[in-house]
Amino acid sequence: MNDFTLFEPLSPAVRSTIIIVIILSIFFIIIGLRIKKLDPNKTPKGFLFGCIMIVEGFNRFISDYMDKKQFKFFGAYLFTIIVFLAFANTIALIGLTPPLSNLGVALSFTVMTFIAIKIAEFKFISFWKKMDNLLGEVKFMSPLLFPINLIGEVSTPFTMGLRLFVNLLSGVVITTMVFSVLHWTFGILAGVFLHAFFDIFFGLIQAFVFLMLTTINISLATDANIDA
Repeated sequence: MNDFTLFEPLSPAVRSTIIIVIILSIFFIIIGLRIKKLDPNKTPKGFLFGCIMIVEGFNRFISDYMDKKQFKFFGAYLFTIIVFLAFANTIALIGLTPPLSNLGVALSFTVMTFIAIKIAEFKFISFWKKMDNLLGEVKFMSPLLFPINLIGEVSTPFTMGLRLFVNLLSGVVITTMVFSVLHWTFGILAGVFLHAFFDIFFGLIQAFVFLMLTTINISLATDANIDA
């Protein structure tokens, strides 16, 4: 007989995702409440000053790739992505399973990116202009171009999710090989140190790459169609 269960145990990657979301939510709520209490006539100090500088630096960086309207609408979402991925890709340092080691979690970012791109298109351009762009410039070839362009609309965010998963997986494989060799030749301390270094390096690089791909695709989704 087949066993039926209403709820299955959560996978380690999903548990790590939930833990990260809870911790970051509490952290941002506390920081937000403390910032609201700041005196606007006084310069913040200490940890709050560092947080404000990080956000300001992020805003200046992303504003180079988006206009003011796009940045105002998507800035908070993009900042959330980079912070979550930075923690998610380096959480193995404290013994938890990286969420992106699960293909389902990685592809969930594909869904979010696809939705973000569609929101950008339909917010900043008209539906009919978008349809006209999918049909192509040469109208008599529209029956051929429309399905090709439609596949391209879906494939871009899908490949981003796969890239995130595969790059992180390859990084884990490489660091494991390096750790094994160094542990055998130079001892466990050298291996552990470089293992941590590669975890941080690969994790932060992949977080940055995904942020840039998301930012550029959101920007191009509107700019390319507006110019069309």
